[in-house]
Amino acid sequence: MMAAKSSGRRADRDRQARRPNAWLIGLLIGLVAGTTVAVTYPAPSVDVIKMQATDWYASMRNLVALDDRAPGNSTPGDPQIYAAPPVSLPPEADTDDATVDNMDELVDVTAPKPNTDELTAALNDEIANLEYAHRVTVADVATGEVLYDAGGDDAIVPASTLKLFTAVSALEHLDTDHRFVTSAGYDPATGAVLIGGGDGMLSTGESTGRTMGHAGLADLAQETWDAIADQIPEGQTTVDVWADVSRYAQPTVHPSWNEGLMTSGWVSPVYPMSTYGGFISNPFYDKTALEDGAVHAGGAYAQRLTELAQADGLEIEFQYAGQRNQPTNVDPVAEVRSARLGQQLEYAMKQSNNMLFEIFGREAAIAAGNTPDFQGSTKTTIDTLHELGISTEHLEFIDNSGLSPNSRATLNSMIQLYDVVISEEHLRPIAHSLAIAGYGGTMRNRLTEAPYSGIVRSKTGTLEVASSNAGLTVTADGRALWFAVNTSGAGEDYAGARAEQDRLTQVLTDCGCSGE
Repeated sequence: MMAAKSSGRRADRDRQARRPNAWLIGLLIGLVAGTTVAVTYPAPSVDVIKMQATDWYASMRNLVALDDRAPGNSTPGDPQIYAAPPVSLPPEADTDDATVDNMDELVDVTAPKPNTDELTAALNDEIANLEYAHRVTVADVATGEVLYDAGGDDAIVPASTLKLFTAVSALEHLDTDHRFVTSAGYDPATGAVLIGGGDGMLSTGESTGRTMGHAGLADLAQETWDAIADQIPEGQTTVDVWADVSRYAQPTVHPSWNEGLMTSGWVSPVYPMSTYGGFISNPFYDKTALEDGAVHAGGAYAQRLTELAQADGLEIEFQYAGQRNQPTNVDPVAEVRSARLGQQLEYAMKQSNNMLFEIFGREAAIAAGNTPDFQGSTKTTIDTLHELGISTEHLEFIDNSGLSPNSRATLNSMIQLYDVVISEEHLRPIAHSLAIAGYGGTMRNRLTEAPYSGIVRSKTGTLEVASSNAGLTVTADGRALWFAVNTSGAGEDYAGARAEQDRLTQVLTDCGCSGE
């Protein structure tokens, strides 16, 4: 049930170590140093949360409070993205002797580490009183030592915790500052074409300037119209508009995705373009899911072009004509760029957005020289994990989002992933992307009471066959721990499975089991 062993950070890999940066230090010191936490939503006050790290407190404020500093550019309820890309060291910094094993610069290594016997007894006692079957792995952040392992090497259905692995692949092959480009072209003989470039968060109107809808189809249409207005043949009253979706290969839907996933809005066909993360409008206002992102984006783009032509007194209708699965042989005349990948990734992780992660997986595959489909993208992820020293022995990924019940992972591979994330500077934004208990994303309504709210951070995953939760907590003694839990046997009792997972997380957080 319990074993003490090293995880992936110390696996051999040829990677240059980097010195920890300021924002991560503030993040983890703030987590460890917190003395009390907010009990209820909304934003905590300084009287409720007293953190030594002011930037961590500011991060919490930005996450749960509206940003009203940009009039006309603020959308109520749209999560604030607070995780900036990694901060580069100043040019004069001496990095020759930098080593990620100086964990005392990242977390409080002086806090007592849980005694394995006491921790094992506490978790075993709790598991014995729970209704469903649970596999659990716990590791010390500071040392990488696995403190508790109950089924950690078993091949389990990861559900949406698989997104953690896709996120690592995306950041390994791209970077946090990468932007997806949606472009447009025109040929008088065939019409206008909207060319998908991997942005699944397009706005059907003007750019919002925020993560959601950062690139607006209205802006793209304006730039297109300015470029082609004098090229349309005199007397022509209709212009075809095509959606070029050739960037990704078929199929657009995985055979293991059941019909319920499609009709209930969990995912739709995967194209290199979509609006609002797979919704017809900002999901804060309307959670109506798209049946086809390319059709919706192409139709919205055509409508915007029609409005611009008519505003100039021309009776020209741009009409959506369909998709093109082969590359369009026209030069782009306009383009819009998405929010940074780091921002999109954080939004997608907190909301567990399946469509966006399918896109991220394909974009990583393109960057790695693999085919942008289910097979090529999942191969890219597995290869990336292997190169980073994460065990892939029992890993089998069917998709990039975790929707398929046929995917397999292990809890120990999740712990190893976190170990690599803390060690590799360019992967550390993933730590910021985890949902915070009691505050946002899929953990907003979980562990909402003290001392868990604001401290526990994790990635959740739920399917009927199994559910998972994997992340970070801090014990009562101030020790930072990674944890990963997989639950089976609950069926459709999703609330029951989550409640039992949360009980195990509470045991870890309450742990005063240092033997002192």
